[in-house]
Amino acid sequence: MMHHVPVAITRCETYEMEEVFRAVELACDAASIPDVSGKRVLLKPNILSDAAPEKAITTRGEVLRAMIRLMYAKGAKQVLVGDSPGIHGPSFVPKGSGIAQACKEEGARWCEFARDPVMHRIPGTYGLKLPLPNVMDEIDIIISVAKMKTHQLMYATGSVKNLFGMVSGLHKSSCHMLYPTREGFARMLAGLYSVIKPQFAIMDAIVAMEGAGPAAGNPRHMGLILASADPSALDAAQSIIMGYDPLSIPLTRELLDRRLTEWRRIDEISYPLLDAHDLICTDFERIVQQKRTKLLNSLIGPLFTRYFKLRHQRKEPRPLFDPDACIGCGKCVKICPGKALKLDSNHKVVADYDACIRCYCCHEVCPADAISIEKE
Repeated sequence: MMHHVPVAITRCETYEMEEVFRAVELACDAASIPDVSGKRVLLKPNILSDAAPEKAITTRGEVLRAMIRLMYAKGAKQVLVGDSPGIHGPSFVPKGSGIAQACKEEGARWCEFARDPVMHRIPGTYGLKLPLPNVMDEIDIIISVAKMKTHQLMYATGSVKNLFGMVSGLHKSSCHMLYPTREGFARMLAGLYSVIKPQFAIMDAIVAMEGAGPAAGNPRHMGLILASADPSALDAAQSIIMGYDPLSIPLTRELLDRRLTEWRRIDEISYPLLDAHDLICTDFERIVQQKRTKLLNSLIGPLFTRYFKLRHQRKEPRPLFDPDACIGCGKCVKICPGKALKLDSNHKVVADYDACIRCYCCHEVCPADAISIEKE
């Protein structure tokens, strides 16, 4: 008997609050959101950086606000919101994106993920331990509140990849050094997903990001809200809409292979509202996909990091630095896991491409759009 896993997709053309709430409520109900009555709920938005809403880098405050309202309307005891962008410390509050204001006005508690985190062993990673927020011991339900975006390394940022933001601060950078290939990084993310165990996901795809995501791409109006009790199914639907084969996305394939999905075949994902296959955006600007790393390399990569860094860099496009646009903030230097970047005497970036592992963390955090990815 075929097992159907629902992904609810509905239209939402603007960020007008009433329209957003109606769409969020419809999608959540159609996707059978878990009962939150009397429970503490953690909402995890995508705050790659505290950017202005119109840049489409973060989950919009309106979508988060609608989720907070809906949780309380459904009887939640408490709603918490949190994230930990890579270059921010324990005092980070997302004011620029409007998320802090939404939390304050809707009665949600902002959580500082980087304050006193607890170490957790990540399955499938040769003993890797990562710091996760101590608030996980206080809550009953975790919901990923994601943003539809491309991703230079992983091809798409989805509701599962969004959970990487629960790893505190710069600890995320070391993961790129340990797992430099897409398949290796997907293996780490899948292990993290198995520890966090989110019970639901919703995606802001009203205005998505295409092109050089997740930070330097272009806003693209899609007019959609997606929701599912299986975040991997939601991500599969997202990739279909973007024009990808979902099983060509390394993280989706890894989750499926490790049986961390509630579905085993794409046709087991059902659509109670709009069907993802009817919403394919044929001119969506996607990240060009590379050949899959050989299985042996993916399996033993963490044991021979330096070798695979060098091997990886020869086939992946380089990050390019525009000295005229660079503001000399040093954020890219701080986050670079390979220590491949430095500022010269003029406060301009100098790159050592022999040390660069092509993780594109620098590209993600640049506030001046001074970093691009070379064309192949």
